[in-house]
Amino acid sequence: MQAALLHLDEALMAQSRLCQAVSDGGGRAMDCRDLGPELRLWSRPAGLQRLRNRLAGALPAAAGPTLVFSGSGDFHHITPLLLARALEVSGETAVTVLHFDNHPDWVKFGPGAHCGSWVGLAARMPQVARVLTIGVCSSDIDRPASKGADLQIVEDDRVEVYAYHADAAPDAITVCGRRWPTIEGMGEAAFADFLPGRIETDAVYVTIDKDVLRADEAGTNWDQGRTSVAFLSTLISRALEGRRLIGADVVGDWSAPSYGGGFVPSLLKRGEATLDQPWRAPAPAVLAGNEAVNLALLDHILAVAG
Repeated sequence: MQAALLHLDEALMAQSRLCQAVSDGGGRAMDCRDLGPELRLWSRPAGLQRLRNRLAGALPAAAGPTLVFSGSGDFHHITPLLLARALEVSGETAVTVLHFDNHPDWVKFGPGAHCGSWVGLAARMPQVARVLTIGVCSSDIDRPASKGADLQIVEDDRVEVYAYHADAAPDAITVCGRRWPTIEGMGEAAFADFLPGRIETDAVYVTIDKDVLRADEAGTNWDQGRTSVAFLSTLISRALEGRRLIGADVVGDWSAPSYGGGFVPSLLKRGEATLDQPWRAPAPAVLAGNEAVNLALLDHILAVAG
């Protein structure tokens, strides 16, 4: 597996050690910042198709399995494009998606994709057996139907959510009659033993939003969860024992937002961000740690991928 940098914003441009490590490993850097404002937060189908076309040229299937760093979590909805590429490269007919995130990203949205809606798109791919969402602490899992959740994917057994913490029920959450234990309720060691048993395929795709991490370990454009880098690494290792990693992506680096796609979309995105995201940038010391986390994930994921 190789690594690649997909520049949709400025988040990774200043991470010189990460850029050098990817280059030294034979990886690629793709400058798609001109597409970033249109794609940021959400995009209509035409914007997604422009990125899909760009990726086809910059990261062809012949390049092989890839770990892609993509900048802000505002771009998490490009994961289905990267997942589709990974499936094309691998030829797998059944894959489990491991989704580490502080949010379930399962709301309804269309046409196009939202950084909070992409899970439904991924879960409905015919090759995807199930999406396992891990580490959520946000209130999105409390009364999800009232918050626009696409619960059909839960009813169809295409998605499971393992919250780290849930205010309403510390030990477990129940959605559509399905009960899932929380990490806090089980304990980290017990959950690390439990997770591999929920993966029913030999092939795995990993997607990480760094807002799943504790606020002292990463700084993002969203509210932070309670997972440590060490525990995240343990879960990835345990989940991949005896399995094949066909691809991975990492988002969640903070960047100053720039919205595009036309006057009305820009205005709508700005208003949505004002309501949903923290108003202040993370502290400089925390932002400086983002690169260290990326380097740790780069080394760990490439190592477990073999």
